[in-house]
This record gives sequence, C-alpha cells and structure tokens, in this order.
Amino acid sequence: MADEVFSGGVSVTGVEPGTTTIAIKSTTNPNISKKVPVTVKSRNLLAYGPASGNGLTVTVAQDGSLDFSSGTESVPLNKGVSWKFDVPEGIVGVPLIISYTGDVPGSLISGIYANANSLGGVYQGKNNTVVTIPKGTTRVELRILRGGVTAGSVSGNLKIQLELGNTAHEWMKPDVTSLEGGGYELANLVPSFASLLPYTMNGVTFTSRDGHTVHVKGTTTAWAQINVSVRLDAGTYMLTCDNSNGWNYGVQFGGSISGHDSLGNPSIKLETGTYTVSVFVAEGKTVDIDLTPRIHRLD
Repeated sequence: MADEVFSGGVSVTGVEPGTTTIAIKSTTNPNISKKVPVTVKSRNLLAYGPASGNGLTVTVAQDGSLDFSSGTESVPLNKGVSWKFDVPEGIVGVPLIISYTGDVPGSLISGIYANANSLGGVYQGKNNTVVTIPKGTTRVELRILRGGVTAGSVSGNLKIQLELGNTAHEWMKPDVTSLEGGGYELANLVPSFASLLPYTMNGVTFTSRDGHTVHVKGTTTAWAQINVSVRLDAGTYMLTCDNSNGWNYGVQFGGSISGHDSLGNPSIKLETGTYTVSVFVAEGKTVDIDLTPRIHRLD
C-alpha cells in the first residue's frame, strides 16, 4: 500500500486487496494528524467459488483462480457451471471488460448474463470483450460452459476477470471466492418440430418425442428433409447437431441474410434475420437415428 499527502487531499493507490491504515498529517500544523482505516477492493468485480454440475467440478486455487476438472467424465457440449451475484449501482450502465489471462482449458466459454440475456463473453482466441450491464440491473450471472464442437473432458486453470473500463489489466483475485455455484445448460434456440411431425418424404419418416430431437428412419429414394425457421438477433452463435454424419445425414443451416449453410462451425457471426434449420438425409442412405440440431448464442 502506498500513500501520498497533498495540500488538496490524499491519493491512495492499492497494490493488492486488503485492509490497512494510512496516516494523514497537516502540512501546516505537525500536531494535527489522523489515522484512517482503508479497505482496498479488487478491480476484479466477479464473484465465484466452488461449483459442480454436468460432470464438471470447480474449485478455487490458492491464488483465487479457478481449477476445473471433469475426471474421467465427458462434459456435454454447451453445459457447465454458473454463479449469480449482486452488482453495485456504480458499475451499471458503464463500460466493463471481461478478459482471461493465460490459456482457457477444455474449450471453455465464459460469459456474463443479465436477465437471461448474454452481455458478452470470451473463449480461447477471443479475449477482452467490452460489455455494459443494463441500467436497473441488480444481479448478473457468470456462466462457464463447454464449447467446441463435441463433448469432452476438461482439466486446467482459468483466470477470468471483469473490471471497469474498456482496457484489460493484469488478473487479480476477486474479493468473493466463496460463492457456491451450480450446473447450467445453455439454451437451445432451435424451435420445436412438433407441429410438423410425423412427416414422411422420399422413403424416410421423421418423428419426435419432444419436438427437438428428430428421429429419422427408412431408406431415401431421393434427398429428404424437414425445416423450421428461427429468428435470430445479430451475434456470435455455436451451430451443431448431435449424431450428424457429414452430407449423409444431419442438419443444414441457412438464411436469407448470412448465406451460411452448415452447422459444422464451432462458432459463426450472424446478422439479424430469419434462418432455416433443416434436418436431412441424403439420397440412398438407410437410417434409424436421432438428430438434434442446436443453436447456442455465445455473446
């Protein structure tokens, strides 16, 4: 802790979080002095702690960062852990920046959410994202989920930070590292197929138990597909399909604005528009399989 005395006041620069006392002395009367207790708070505004869910266990390392481990389990795509915490009025409606230091283990995606809406996030290769918490917000959520294109194990350490301004600084342990978290799954934005099913086309039948996982059975005499439309806002999305097999069977994604036509990318930027999600089977293929298209917003 460093302290400097000026005739117009006192400027205190905190080296690290904690409590201390500074002595303030009069520059004109040496007999006048005052000791003032000072609490230095971390610039890292996040709050987190131990958490577990979806096969992922999170503990707090000695330095206050987060250790992740899934052991021998595979963490499902777009599932992970989250923490909800209160935010002071002084950080609402002003620029904040979320960043990480070092590497991100296990294709993890870290994001800040308010009222279930994504404000922005970071992942390996995308760092230093500026976000603004909407005015009137009193509580936000930190979500850390398994990204990439497939489920997989997660092991390693993450130093994640949220701070005032639009410039990221060296990582600092947040003041709160004992907040208990829990499991979380990112919402799938693909609409239900239920109203369209059952449906038969060119030798295959499309059915579903829940409207989201489509079961396809039969042998195609020609290309067969079933479509739903979804309205998306501009942003970065993860586009995947469970059990797809290239151009043999799976899901196509297209729209009048983007021109993108594949669900294979781990992430893709989309403009605001209406997009078509098509579950398909190519000509001459015999199938008896469940296909689940997924669209998850990352930012």
